[in-house]
Amino acid sequence: MAESEVTLVFAALDEPWQGLLLVAGALAAALAAWRWYGPAPPGAWGAAARGCRALACALLVLLLGQPSAQWTTIASSPGGVLLAIDTSASMGRADATGGATRIAIAEQLRQQLLAEAEARRMRLAVHALDAAGSPLSEPPRAHEPSSPLGDAVVALVEQRRPEVLIIASDGRVTSGSSLAAAGERLRGRELRVFALALGSQRLDPELFIDEVLVNREAALDELEPVTVRLSARALPPEPLVVELAVDDETVDRVALEPPAEREQLQALTARLAATLRRRGPAQLAVRARCGQLERQQRLQVTVSERRLTALLLEREPRYELRYLREALKRDSGATVHAYLADPRWRRWGGEGPERLPLTAGELAPYDAIILGDLGAEAFRSSDLAALAAHVRTTGAGLILIPGESGAAASLAHSPLAELLPAELGDSAQLARGYREQRPRRLQRTALAASLGVLDSGGQPWEQLAPLLGAAALQPRPGSEVLATDQDGAALVVARSAGAGRVVLIGVDDCWRWRRGVGDRYLHRFHSQLLRFAAAARRPGSEPWRITVSPRRAAVGEPVVVDVQPAPGLELEAPEELTLRLSGPDDASLVVPAQRRGRGYSARLAAPAPGTWKISPASGLPSARVESGELTVLASDDERRDPRADPEALRAFAAALGGQVFTDPAALLAALPRDLAQSSAVVSQQGLWDTAWAFLLLLALLAAEWTIRRRQRLP
Repeated sequence: MAESEVTLVFAALDEPWQGLLLVAGALAAALAAWRWYGPAPPGAWGAAARGCRALACALLVLLLGQPSAQWTTIASSPGGVLLAIDTSASMGRADATGGATRIAIAEQLRQQLLAEAEARRMRLAVHALDAAGSPLSEPPRAHEPSSPLGDAVVALVEQRRPEVLIIASDGRVTSGSSLAAAGERLRGRELRVFALALGSQRLDPELFIDEVLVNREAALDELEPVTVRLSARALPPEPLVVELAVDDETVDRVALEPPAEREQLQALTARLAATLRRRGPAQLAVRARCGQLERQQRLQVTVSERRLTALLLEREPRYELRYLREALKRDSGATVHAYLADPRWRRWGGEGPERLPLTAGELAPYDAIILGDLGAEAFRSSDLAALAAHVRTTGAGLILIPGESGAAASLAHSPLAELLPAELGDSAQLARGYREQRPRRLQRTALAASLGVLDSGGQPWEQLAPLLGAAALQPRPGSEVLATDQDGAALVVARSAGAGRVVLIGVDDCWRWRRGVGDRYLHRFHSQLLRFAAAARRPGSEPWRITVSPRRAAVGEPVVVDVQPAPGLELEAPEELTLRLSGPDDASLVVPAQRRGRGYSARLAAPAPGTWKISPASGLPSARVESGELTVLASDDERRDPRADPEALRAFAAALGGQVFTDPAALLAALPRDLAQSSAVVSQQGLWDTAWAFLLLLALLAAEWTIRRRQRLP
């Protein structure tokens, strides 16, 4: 809306008193011209002539001030209002009136401002207080892993330049600058600030199930370990009971002592186990209970009889492979065919073909191949090529267990070279590592724990008898370290190879763990790696499979999603493939996948907390793809202390002369009823230098001259 008015001004005069002097001068000139006119015609003609001369003199004086017409246009526009909403995970805490979440109260304020935007004449922009300053066109969600409130509000104000800033937040800052520092950076701006302080400072008991580690492909009639990681704070002085149920029947229970530090979120671990007796899908439920607090997490596993067929190849019957062969023979879920190369290839035991099965057709039944202390010279080149192709194309696993002869170093110059997950050095260096007899204690890495492998079943590996020899492994790029020694040196390294996987074990004396317990730890160690390496050979219902690594990640952590055809299947691959992640609150995310080997791979940052189902969005029909699952955990920083920090908001508002409210209604009442901004545009048009002014002056003088001539006056 705009309003205009026109006024007469003198452009050559700067002050109002100068205009008064000019008008006085014009009146004086007019009076002088009237009184000292000279001989004047009598009657009305005389008065007219005298008046024309007086007006002409007055006009000449006025034109010296440059009279101009001035147009003033006053325009009003809606005022710029920025509503900045904190979307960090702590805003999901339900400590508002009536049990509402903090983010729900912020949403109420957003809706009320949207409804009153026209009446209050404001231009409303709604943005999230996150690192990107994301615009919010839908109800906000509390999902951000951190609270960079100070940096975010400064960036938004500099980008949007509002006249009014409204912040809806709990005031908690977990990264970047503080709100007080942000207030100092914005000091001096023409900015009105209103803050809505959300949440309370009440310390409530908290119990979270952070992660459940279990093999998703469980073995029939085998004891499957389940590790439950929890976080707890301010629990009542009662035991924390964690239960494991299979198909709603409790099979294991453990009681933990609540954390001693009440005000901090403490990490706890519960170890349980279950023996699954029925084939097919099984529903596992983990329940954690302490007093009135109870949490539950459900997950599905597939139970199958893992009767794997392994081919074991060794130079001579050394201790490690001898005890491993016997342990696998006693394993009801495995079949092992063993062969020795010294002095020539022969069958080691009564099982398996008479001759060494190393052609492509003969290797087809084997899910895993175990290579002992052997070098490339023990094989024909065609045998090693067939072995490499078997791993790459059919998904078979390859386990390498070098020994003190150092012969395995020559595999780096064979068709198996590209499959090796680590550098072995030369044969002398490799042999020297096994012969140095330095005690090493094996330790499971966090990656192995997340993959569900190398679980000791109770007593940690490092508490078992020390191992005295090890290869000097240098992991290659893209490999995964599953176990190290006490100094962090890699002892077990794995790497994907096409559809299969290769595992290199750098120790050869796990048989030392047999003292007093038999095969318990040796078999557990090797059988887990055997099944891990041969995981792609497990039967699946669909020709395409989606795998996620890691299956559990914190918000923002990198995640890799692979889509691979089932082993042994030659499938036509589409030119392009996109994947859809379906998450909590009907959230959806589509990411493109890039061609990788026989399948596809997509990389993304873990989205909002919750469980996300992964399926094809385009390129492959969902019915032909075995879907994947990703569990995203909220940031520890956001959950560690979710209490509100109203003092931070007060410090920010004080630096800018703003106000802090705890009730949306009070904030709206304090907000101006009319937020419109007015601006004036002034333009001038000179009248003194126009033809009309000249013609008027000329007309007055001409009229006076004409009258005088008619009256025959001098």
